[in-house]
Amino acid sequence: MKSSLRLMALVLGLTLTPAASFAQQALSPPSATSGQTTAAPEATSARIVLVEWRIKKGHEDEFLEYWSKRATVADRSGLIGEFLSRVEDRKQFPWMVWNLDRRWTTFVNVGFWRHGDDFHQQIGRFIDNSKPPLAFEAQKRRRVFVAPERWRIGSSPFLTSDHSSVR
Repeated sequence: MKSSLRLMALVLGLTLTPAASFAQQALSPPSATSGQTTAAPEATSARIVLVEWRIKKGHEDEFLEYWSKRATVADRSGLIGEFLSRVEDRKQFPWMVWNLDRRWTTFVNVGFWRHGDDFHQQIGRFIDNSKPPLAFEAQKRRRVFVAPERWRIGSSPFLTSDHSSVR
């Protein structure tokens, strides 16, 4: 998708083209004659998965290799986008209030899925919380599955291709 409007429409399960198979009601621009708009849906089946990775200092490259090449998503048909991000330095951005432990490097993974079932089929059903942390993890990762309640759509374009290191 080339625009954030299209990406967020996917995140929220809205139809912008007739080809979308997961359609809810489409957002329509105001009618030239009526001045009315089609209302946005009150709910969405889209889900966002947040994962906090706590990586041992000095093992960041090992983790990035694992996430990029081994922890892949075989079927991306329900995946809207997934972003693994390193937390910025609090000294540079003093307004941050999320307290992080300096004993490890924190990465946050944000995954946008068309439906909760898409995530479950591709990832969730394989999660086993009884397994110990991987060798590069300082502690077990934390996950939360969230359901969008309200949303805004911006006008800036969104990323449109995978990072060159990701399979």
